[in-house]
Amino acid sequence: MLIQLLITLLAVVAFIGVVRRFIRGAVSRLGLFVWVIFWIAMGALVWNPNVTNSVAGFLGVGRGADAVLYVSIVVLFYTVFRLYGKSENLEHQLNELVKKIALKDIDKDK
Repeated sequence: MLIQLLITLLAVVAFIGVVRRFIRGAVSRLGLFVWVIFWIAMGALVWNPNVTNSVAGFLGVGRGADAVLYVSIVVLFYTVFRLYGKSENLEHQLNELVKKIALKDIDKDK
């Protein structure tokens, strides 16, 4: 029961945080939609864990908790992969920008 309350509290705080970030313009409408659905689902699943057992049966996993763990690991690895790609892209863009600024400074000195 305590874990359900703690996870629900976390979901509510995260939900409010996402809405605030959307209001400030830091989250897109799609991002808002995805995160709101995620946190509502998280809060609902914590109070009705039998749903995860049904999903586990569909996925061919023994327990709902195992299914949640497996799916979470896959999603986390995908997220790390995406963030790594974005980081590499930003590094490339930064290098190009530094080169352009350096070449401009060389032209000014001549």
